[in-house]
Amino acid sequence: MEQFMTIQVFSEKVGIAKSAIRYYEDVGLLGKVIRNASGYRLYEESHIEKVRLITSLRMADIAIEEIQQYFIEGNENERHRMMEAWIGTLRARREVLDTSLRYLESHPFPNRIYLTEKSAETIIWFSETSPIGRFGEAFQRRSSELKERRIPILNSYLQYESGRNVIQARIGFGVPEGTEIADLQSEVTVEKRSSFLCIVMPHTEGFQNIRDGYEKLEHYAMSHGWRPVGPMLEWYRGSDLSKVEMLLPVVQIKGKEGLE
Repeated sequence: MEQFMTIQVFSEKVGIAKSAIRYYEDVGLLGKVIRNASGYRLYEESHIEKVRLITSLRMADIAIEEIQQYFIEGNENERHRMMEAWIGTLRARREVLDTSLRYLESHPFPNRIYLTEKSAETIIWFSETSPIGRFGEAFQRRSSELKERRIPILNSYLQYESGRNVIQARIGFGVPEGTEIADLQSEVTVEKRSSFLCIVMPHTEGFQNIRDGYEKLEHYAMSHGWRPVGPMLEWYRGSDLSKVEMLLPVVQIKGKEGLE
């Protein structure tokens, strides 16, 4: 015969506060909970494993709504897929936390280097060649082409490709999601760029010395064990080409538009 437990006994057995147990019941996570003649809740042995799983998932910061869906789901393959998705999310979160910890441990922070999340972005890239530090004219020309097509610019970028004095590079323009870009020239490359956690360093020593900015950020990354997950970029906010920051992606944030 099934042995029932009062909420006091059940709470002591699973090591969880009575208020939490009542909450799990109220949101439907425990299924049917019977009551005795006096109206007091009575719990079964089968509730123990379920409560322990719920508590474990909540400690992993899994949302109540997702746990509800997990228990409702009758397909075991779909349950496995949900669990794998949670694992992937937690691993990505751990990588972000590890990155943040490494940044804090690098104190004192040299040359105003900081961490930032770059959200997912559509970037329109053009190939250009110019002497080092002299890409301003190319940026102006290409941005004018986009503005003529009524394409707004959120950010501007330069990605070095080759050369030392005369540089082969790609200049890019971040545009809003859903922007119509079908009528652009055939040599244009459109990149759907994922979200990244990046280390960023403002460069204040003039565009002719931009190479120093690359070297300083690269040295900082190597000295503190950063592993780049994408190329270093020159980052210009909006269409303002007077200020540049060196940006190095160090963590790809998969499957989401931003940190939560």
